[in-house]
Amino acid sequence: MLSHEFTKREKALLLIFAILALGMFYYLVVWRSIGDQISAYNTEDIQTQIQLEAAKAAQKAKMERVIEESEGKVVGEISVYNNQSNEIIAMSAIFNEDADNVSLSWSDPVLDGTIVRRQVAVSFHTTSYQNLLNVLQKMSEMQYRCLIGDLTVSGYSPDSDAGIQHSNDINATMNVTFFETTDGAVSLAGLDVPAEEDSEPGTLEERAHAYDDQ
Repeated sequence: MLSHEFTKREKALLLIFAILALGMFYYLVVWRSIGDQISAYNTEDIQTQIQLEAAKAAQKAKMERVIEESEGKVVGEISVYNNQSNEIIAMSAIFNEDADNVSLSWSDPVLDGTIVRRQVAVSFHTTSYQNLLNVLQKMSEMQYRCLIGDLTVSGYSPDSDAGIQHSNDINATMNVTFFETTDGAVSLAGLDVPAEEDSEPGTLEERAHAYDDQ
């Protein structure tokens, strides 16, 4: 069996090599791993993300406030049934200015006493956050009484430098309910009039069908 007694010089070299190997291991396994984690959680990136989320939340709150304010005040007239064609024209004027790819899906009108509720599901595309806000503002202030609900927005991201939403691909959907009245209507065709309303001559049922064949 061979044996070798290391000299002081060899022992010193082995110690230096061990220290270098340990240092390399620490650098590769520990230090670089910690550095990568620090980079992944860079405080500037976190702050930027927080600012973006805060801006998005603030602008969402602004949109909701536009809708809530419109609900809290009486805006627009309750038109005489059937006013659907005028409602379409008014909406077209609003969307033509600030939106495109507009889709309207109308539900059957619902009669409640003398009030008719006519709901339309709306989807549209805008090229800026301001255009989206313009649509909501104009809809809430239009000449015909309506209520906006179930608003969803996708595809926009805040610009923290300008403080304004910039995007060329903003999509939105919402439900709009128009309110009309049967008082003064010359025809109630298209309405499902409850049987109990037809108790006397000249009631809603007769008026609903009086002009069906004209």
